[in-house]
Amino acid sequence: MGECEYRVMREGADAERYVAGVIEMMRRLYAEDEAASKVDEAKFPATIQAFLTQPERGRVELFLHRKDLVGYALVVPYWSNEFGGVIAFLDEMYVKPGARGRGIGREMFAYLKRTKPFDAVAVWLEVSPKNVRARAMYESVGLRERRNSVLVARIEDILA
Repeated sequence: MGECEYRVMREGADAERYVAGVIEMMRRLYAEDEAASKVDEAKFPATIQAFLTQPERGRVELFLHRKDLVGYALVVPYWSNEFGGVIAFLDEMYVKPGARGRGIGREMFAYLKRTKPFDAVAVWLEVSPKNVRARAMYESVGLRERRNSVLVARIEDILA
């Protein structure tokens, strides 16, 4: 497939050209690898809009091969006292099936290392237990399982 271009989606021409494709890949992501909690697909456009209009909240990274969209990632910053800086949380990453196995995901991590989005000092992501192939790739680029577990609850479920 050759090298991809990795870049942040911007308002205007990028949004007009790529939003529908990113939303379709978001749907495919959750169809292929079911999330641990209920996902509301109707909110996908709001996520993209928030990142386009408030880039400090996160970004949509486009994976382009000859200007064709072959994947995307959502990168969200948050400060970590433990790490002493910003962690780039890779909330979602998806590569179209026909483009998989060609190093696109691996190249994305090289891009993150090179560009340090939000001046990140670390990268964090989740991977489902059944997504063995993705986990192997993440481990091959240096990500490791942490000793501590992540606990989460929707706000309305706390103390319910």
